[in-house]
Amino acid sequence: MLDSNVISYQAALDESLQNSEIGAGREPYSLEAEHGLLGAMLQRPELIDILSDDLMPATFYFHENAEIYRAIVALRAAGKAIDFLTVGEHIGEMPNGDRALGYCALIVRNTPSVANAHTYASIVRERALERQLQAFGAKAVDIAHGDQDTQAKVVAIQAAALAIDSGAGSDEVVKAADVMARQVEVWQERYDRHTRGETLIGLSTGLTDLDEKLGGLQPEQLIIVAGRPAMGKTTLAMGMALSVACQQKRAALIISLEMSDGQLLDRATASEGRVPLSLIKNGTACESHGHQLAVAADRIHKANLFFTDRPGATMNRIRSIARRHKLRHGLDFLMIDYLQLVEGEGGPNRVDQVSGMSRGAKLLARELKIPVVLLSQLSRKCEERPNKRPIPSDLRESGAIEQDADVILFVYRDEVYNEHSESKGIAEIIIGKGRDVETGTVRASFLGQFNRFEDLAQKWKEPIVDRPRTLAARFHGRVE
Repeated sequence: MLDSNVISYQAALDESLQNSEIGAGREPYSLEAEHGLLGAMLQRPELIDILSDDLMPATFYFHENAEIYRAIVALRAAGKAIDFLTVGEHIGEMPNGDRALGYCALIVRNTPSVANAHTYASIVRERALERQLQAFGAKAVDIAHGDQDTQAKVVAIQAAALAIDSGAGSDEVVKAADVMARQVEVWQERYDRHTRGETLIGLSTGLTDLDEKLGGLQPEQLIIVAGRPAMGKTTLAMGMALSVACQQKRAALIISLEMSDGQLLDRATASEGRVPLSLIKNGTACESHGHQLAVAADRIHKANLFFTDRPGATMNRIRSIARRHKLRHGLDFLMIDYLQLVEGEGGPNRVDQVSGMSRGAKLLARELKIPVVLLSQLSRKCEERPNKRPIPSDLRESGAIEQDADVILFVYRDEVYNEHSESKGIAEIIIGKGRDVETGTVRASFLGQFNRFEDLAQKWKEPIVDRPRTLAARFHGRVE
């Protein structure tokens, strides 16, 4: 016999079923869909890993259902048996003091069909998103009646809408226990990599020394690659994309607002085949470097490397392209060339617009769970200093770029400024900022004719440059 509390749940379920017609005025929750989803998991635990994608306890409207889902995930992570009995015993009492066992039994009994589990999961996610939209509507009204100027209100409302889009089905606040099960798996994977001698966690940049510093390109990271013109920032970022697509056999997308897809392919082929770019452009590469050209073309043809040239695209347009591409082809790496050519949306001035773009790029990285490499120009301030190596404050048009970025890489080549430089052919990749990454400088060989960076030879040593000495230093025989 079920107690009176369980019978009250049955009454609530019956009422929800009567008011669940699809159309205007429906409630932003579905008790029967939540029960159907949980019931499927309780009856067929092998479905949990499939159905739990993008689900959090907060996705469930009813606290009791959220608690059951939390228990299911915990038991699954612990490798324990899952059914209405084990879950009910694990919970003990529901948040309102009722026995969980009877409620779990009721859920199983009222699950119409396990075969429809995917449909139940979709309904639960959709209703959670509807609740977010309702909350957004209320927030938009509050913003509209605020004291900010009109453009600031537009930016604030756009940011709130963007947060809904990137966080559908999730909640800003999560319980540590919900994250712990997933994080334990991450720790185990890191240990397994360590025992196999694999130090790289993320995608390789294609440069060994840079990989050692960064630990690879991590999912959800926003990596800014910045430099003055002719330094090689596009070459460095494209080298990363080619490494991901051609060597690591993953999917990479390059969105260029500056070059056509033909120009991008010329550069990619020159880099991958070590064929002089000038010969590809003048048409003589087929004769002088025919074999290298054919091999490089074949590698790129087989790779999951995609281009799109979208002059004047907005960040919202870029996000739409990337989302659609991931759904159709998969996506592990995204490169955007470059920030200052992205069309602004909202904001009273360019600084606010660029701030919105950098924030949008970071949200895109988190949403797609991939590293996003965003190229950026630098202001002329660095050229006004005796030491022209860039620093984060040189990022052009917005300090928000520095705040949003997880990693900032500056590309600097001394030979651009100093004709008699002792470091000709050597590029400095300066890590100007890194979350959980040590800042510093990595040196690489710059092969401009091939449009590529490479690791330096192992025996290469930094040249010793004579520094000017003061009269006192010369007199005492010391070097400053």
